[in-house]
Amino acid sequence: MKALLDLLYPPTCLVCRKRLEQAEDRLCPDCRSQISRPEGEHCRKCGSPVKGSYCEACADFHYSFKLCRSAYQYGDVVKQLVHALKYEELLGAGDILAEGMQEYCSTHKSFEDYDAVIPVPLHRVRKRERGYNQSEHLARKLASRLGIPCSNAVTRPHYTSSQTRLGRTERSKNLSGAFRVRNPKSIRDKKIILVDDVFTTGSTVNEISKLLLDNGAKQVAVMTAARA
Repeated sequence: MKALLDLLYPPTCLVCRKRLEQAEDRLCPDCRSQISRPEGEHCRKCGSPVKGSYCEACADFHYSFKLCRSAYQYGDVVKQLVHALKYEELLGAGDILAEGMQEYCSTHKSFEDYDAVIPVPLHRVRKRERGYNQSEHLARKLASRLGIPCSNAVTRPHYTSSQTRLGRTERSKNLSGAFRVRNPKSIRDKKIILVDDVFTTGSTVNEISKLLLDNGAKQVAVMTAARA
């Protein structure tokens, strides 16, 4: 049956659409070879490439999370995978991104002994428009691979305008009061991995990290699929 389906609907690369020998591959060898991971020295706090301990942004701005790391560089292939997950409902693209996130968390001591994974939430209107929350998809995959719970402990009751063209200060103002913790007892004294698709200025994950800590979480680390 599988061979017949592959014949009728041949599997193709999620990025370039070249035919694949196996659907499980999801990416052709050429596209997979273009995926790169962050290398070299990086900021101890936000993970951005830098020589020395902290980047200029972290030296001037206090992030509430303990650290942030990204599985991949935001190159052409990864950018297209994020877009495919976010806007084209191609959950297979999210599976590839989640694999990289899990590999990073499993091989770095800074992500050991965490209690739960929480996704950055979408407002219900935006989730209805999109059909799902891409960060939740990544979070559930990551939690399953790490063997810890995935929790929707944080909600987004207030609709906010797009962050795309806003700077850090404007983003922080735009997000003020946008999130809420459902049940503070569920996160009390817990070490949380907060998951998002892309780290840009860190305003969103910082706002949520602060909220989690204010509501009793012990520690928050951020894991994203990519860094813009």
